[in-house]
Amino acid sequence: MKEFAEVFTPPHIVDLMCNLLPEGAFEPGVTFLEPSAGEGAFVLEILRRKFKNCKCRKDFTVALQSVYAMEIQADNVKILIDNIINLCKEYFKPNAKDIEIINNHCIQCDSLKVMRLLEEWQKD
Repeated sequence: MKEFAEVFTPPHIVDLMCNLLPEGAFEPGVTFLEPSAGEGAFVLEILRRKFKNCKCRKDFTVALQSVYAMEIQADNVKILIDNIINLCKEYFKPNAKDIEIINNHCIQCDSLKVMRLLEEWQKD
């Protein structure tokens, strides 16, 4: 635990929680947003399950495009991105487009502030 009181979810809990999602939740095009990604415990498990449902190379790109992650800590975002790239390498050879998607979909921000902004925009 650091200044931000980080607590990382253990893998067995991530697995149990992902098992609660309905059938079809891990198809390549189903969208996920992880608002407190840390080093990627949930993102990695979600992608791992999505990748198992990929039938062609394009499906892997679709899977990457469907997962978004927010994390307040810059060091965690870097680790998250590296972890996703390493996971990809287990299933396919990530190209420049894949790396760009990963970098664009894993952002450093305060997700609570983002959610508040979205709420304000919806009121208008």
